[in-house]
Amino acid sequence: MTDPNSETAPASGDEPPRRSGVSPALVLFLITGLMGLVVASVMLFIERDNGASLDDPALQSSRTLRDWQAQDFELATLDGDTARLSDYSGRPVFLNFWRTDCPPCVRELPAFQAFMEAQGADGAVVLAVNQGERGESIREFLGGIGIEGIPVLLDENLELTDLYPVTALPTTYVIDAAGMVRFLKFGEITADEMLDYLDLIEDAGPPVRG
Repeated sequence: MTDPNSETAPASGDEPPRRSGVSPALVLFLITGLMGLVVASVMLFIERDNGASLDDPALQSSRTLRDWQAQDFELATLDGDTARLSDYSGRPVFLNFWRTDCPPCVRELPAFQAFMEAQGADGAVVLAVNQGERGESIREFLGGIGIEGIPVLLDENLELTDLYPVTALPTTYVIDAAGMVRFLKFGEITADEMLDYLDLIEDAGPPVRG
């Protein structure tokens, strides 16, 4: 009598059971291909330097970008209104992404305030896009450190990063008066560097096409 719990060897000529699942070689191939696509996308995003010197201190942690029309958007402001990028048409814009719990972001705020005061009503503007925090807590924080006069926009759901990718904070997109994104600054930016960027935009002339 045959024991039902015993294992029976396959009969002569029977094929052994086949393994199921995805081949490790296929997984490696797919991962390699995906990485290649990411690298290619980044390379398309970064462009030649439009005639500015790469030795300039303002470019040490930045990238010069392809001729790229800045996409318009609308966000609520800290004052309870709404603001669009197109509201500042004809003026250079420093589109800055920040949070109150980011130390280098906070160090930038006094520089932004001084820069805005020096630029006046028709000069370059800083749009400080807060990432994911509530307006009430931001107001309390800014009041505690004596910062005012900076347009603060609220991106509570991080929707704007679909148009302007952000991988770390702070990040600043430098947009010229014609609405073209010209530079992408990673990390803390100073008031002097902002003035350097304005000079670079003016000296470089129109964005390089191609």
